[in-house]
Amino acid sequence: MKKPRSGAVSRQVVVGVLGAVAAAVGLFYGVARWNFAMSHEETDDAQAEGHISPVLPRVSGYVLKVLVADNQRVSQGQELLEIDPRELDLRVAGAEAALQNALAAKATSEAALTSTRASSATAAANVETALVRQRKAASDLARDIRLSKTGAITESQVADTQAAADTAAAQLEAVRSEVATAAAQVSVASARVAASQTEAAEKASDLDYARLQRSYCSVTAPIAGLVSRKSVEPGQYIQSGQTLLSVASESEVWVVANFKETQLTRMRPGQEVEIEADSFPGAVLHGRIESISGATGARFALLPPDNSTGNFVKVTQRVPVKIVLTQAPDADHPLRPGMSVDATVRVRD
Repeated sequence: MKKPRSGAVSRQVVVGVLGAVAAAVGLFYGVARWNFAMSHEETDDAQAEGHISPVLPRVSGYVLKVLVADNQRVSQGQELLEIDPRELDLRVAGAEAALQNALAAKATSEAALTSTRASSATAAANVETALVRQRKAASDLARDIRLSKTGAITESQVADTQAAADTAAAQLEAVRSEVATAAAQVSVASARVAASQTEAAEKASDLDYARLQRSYCSVTAPIAGLVSRKSVEPGQYIQSGQTLLSVASESEVWVVANFKETQLTRMRPGQEVEIEADSFPGAVLHGRIESISGATGARFALLPPDNSTGNFVKVTQRVPVKIVLTQAPDADHPLRPGMSVDATVRVRD
């Protein structure tokens, strides 16, 4: 029997050892990958989301100044542009003049009310005086009638006393009529005061509104972030409610990952998530599941699928999952709305 050469034996041994090592390594990574798959769910159908606030003017007019540039970082409340305020300044001046007229009319009506109240008080005092005179005249008449029966006075004297009593009674009725007239005048004056007060309040409200409209000439940033999609220039005429630019938030950013419905079996809010943006390979951010959508993404489409018509083909649906960051992105790896990311959820320890 021919012995194998030593070189051939050595090659066989090396090949066998390498095969065994390769099998061991493959088995190790296969087991590791299987364990990872059993305890994690991952998807690359995910993107960063954030607040993007449109900047809309509340008044129409010509743009006087634009104070920011594209992609400039701004703070909340910072002035972005200014609308020509001259027309609104005139409206404010007109409202101020109208308010002053209303206040003057109010003062006049209040003075008239004070005067009519004084006249009413005077008329009431005159009633008391006329009543005293009427009572005295009535008493004199009764006395003279008794005396005339005894012949102590003449019929002419009784007639004079009767005339005086009638005159006092008429004067009393006249003064009482003046009191009623004065009371009516007080009511009219009070109504005029109330109307002037309402008019003054209305003009004050008009002035406040005019000043409020004037304040809208300064357009400010609704949130802090980066200026995006600026489409306004000085001299441009803009309409109220027209989108001029947007501000994209840098701080409040989250991730929406669209997992297959078959991946949601063990997924729960609060589970840890690792996030890797396509823009920064190898840089891992950490987050957690905040919530899971109440419906699949297809249900919110413009034309949602209707499986009750035609031939049915079962398609695995995807469900949006909101993931919030538990660490802020650093300056070297900013996560911006719209970026594509990979999300890996740890569903089991």
